[in-house]
Amino acid sequence: MHLLEALDLGKDFGGDPLFSSLCLSLDPGEKVGLVGPNGTGKTSLLRILTNLDDDFRGRIKKAPGCRIALVPQRWEPPVSLSCAESLLVEARALEARLETVGEALAILTDGALAAALELYGELRARYELLGAEEAFDRAARLLERIGLGDSADRPAQVLSGGEKNVLALGVALMEDPDLLILDEPGNHLDFAGLAWLEDYIGSERRAILVVSHNRRLLDRSVERILELDGGRLEAYTGGYSAYRLEKLKRAAGQGKDWQADRKRIERLEALVARFAQIARSRPDPAWGKRLRARRSQLERERSQAAERPDLDRSRMRIDFEAAQTKADFALVVRGYSKAFGERSLFSDASFDLLAGERAVMIGPNGSGKTSFLRDLVAAEGSLDGGPIRVGPSMRIGYCAQEQEVFKVERTIEEEFSALGALGDETGKLLRKFLFGRDALGTKIGALSGGERNRLQIARAVFLKANFLILDEPTNHLDIEGREAVEEGLADFEGTILAVSHDRWFVEKIAERIILVENFGFTAYEGSFEEYWRDLGTARSRSPGRSKLEDRGRVLGRNKESNGDAGATEAMAVDSPGGKGRGVGSAAIAAAAARSRDLERRIGAEEGRRSSLETESAKALASRDFAKAGKLAEEAAKTARLLEKLYEEWARVAG
Repeated sequence: MHLLEALDLGKDFGGDPLFSSLCLSLDPGEKVGLVGPNGTGKTSLLRILTNLDDDFRGRIKKAPGCRIALVPQRWEPPVSLSCAESLLVEARALEARLETVGEALAILTDGALAAALELYGELRARYELLGAEEAFDRAARLLERIGLGDSADRPAQVLSGGEKNVLALGVALMEDPDLLILDEPGNHLDFAGLAWLEDYIGSERRAILVVSHNRRLLDRSVERILELDGGRLEAYTGGYSAYRLEKLKRAAGQGKDWQADRKRIERLEALVARFAQIARSRPDPAWGKRLRARRSQLERERSQAAERPDLDRSRMRIDFEAAQTKADFALVVRGYSKAFGERSLFSDASFDLLAGERAVMIGPNGSGKTSFLRDLVAAEGSLDGGPIRVGPSMRIGYCAQEQEVFKVERTIEEEFSALGALGDETGKLLRKFLFGRDALGTKIGALSGGERNRLQIARAVFLKANFLILDEPTNHLDIEGREAVEEGLADFEGTILAVSHDRWFVEKIAERIILVENFGFTAYEGSFEEYWRDLGTARSRSPGRSKLEDRGRVLGRNKESNGDAGATEAMAVDSPGGKGRGVGSAAIAAAAARSRDLERRIGAEEGRRSSLETESAKALASRDFAKAGKLAEEAAKTARLLEKLYEEWARVAG
């Protein structure tokens, strides 16, 4: 039996249908992702499934006793409560109601007494189901499990945004639900927090439905994808990568059917026109009958024809035209310090960024990344020899996390006019970023977070920036918007310095990692994937070391030195039970070499699959559906090879 089943759901918004005839089912222990463009009704669907909205058509069926808990996208803990107390709110409320009803039993009689006894029984059953008598011990264990064990007595209001997200998960888990629904659970989490969340979702025994734009999270933690788009719900097996690939294959097949149907309809249209001409010139009733038959056939073909696939109907078109530069360095930082009161973020920090480099700055939340970027933008054009020096031919395009590059009281047209744009020029540019003709008069303050982010990128394009400073540029964007940004940046010929917690974005963009740690900057000369892999390797070999020491070991080696003989020898010496190159050292060295070879092959095949998917999408956009299908099939073969390579790598590395 399904844990939850929705049949023929329909929902209207402002008089217009948001979706209709939606059907879905969730089974015990299943992990499912829900995706779709912004505004398609994902949050509305969640509210219906969790009984927060009863204004809908259709039916919801639940297994007997099924408990559902929702972790909303935005959650604020109760004022003045500690983290532990926040988990105990429902248990304390049940205790208070039980006490009130219990006192009433002593004075009620007859029918009122019977009703009170029934209510008391229901409350008591709920109390026991929650395990409320031992709720405090459960809360303490749960806080440890979600990584907030040291924060049990801290006021919940002082937690960071990411910590509040995790605490909201704890509140939901106190109900011991059979189905846990997570709405954008990765918001505000750093890389370590996201890695924890991936592992948590994948290892949970209960069913989980997660709404997320985080492609890495979906790839690592779910086994099925539901896509809500255009009022319809489509199901795909596998994580995000499998969903994206299957979507390309379906679109290519649909495109070939559409082309074949289109040709057949065009032939019938020509035949109907010819029959109509003959029928007008001849009084023979037989020709009138033939004409009616052909017209009926044409209508049937039109009604049964495949729809034209259009993967790019809601995609941004980003074409950067970076201003030319002959500078060697885009950025030189020497002796940079920053503090807020007694709290120091940076002390005598330094690093360089060459023109044309693509670097991503990473570090824990609150480490000062955004503060540095703001100081960097303020230093543009400065010739005073300060700690932050931007190349004189660098033209900065800044996408701020808080989107403060715009004045909220101005309209879009006023903002771009201040940059020197004409109305027609602005309108033409903004249409590529999904803004309609009437958007120019819209005030910045009335725009959504996603719209402001799109507008910031449009501003950088207009400025012909050759140095992009991007602070969480994919925030508030749906998956299609994120992919459009990545595709635009792939063709950008300038310099990029970005801050992002979107691991998929970072792995696509970063050629160099700048780690913000220990009041300074440390460069890792490699991709994020290499950095993260090396960090994990260092930890697995150094169980007694702290995170900071592990990172120090990783950052002490660049990607060229990862496979040198010294590292292999160290692995052999440091292996369990090994005190030198004994009997097992040759086997260990061979396994290490095989692991490195597999990692290189995996990296190459991942790049090949990504390239094939991109080319397939381009072929779809140009209506070359046969080519799109062949490329998608090649990508599918590469994906199957990758599965085998990952399995072998797991055996060798384990």
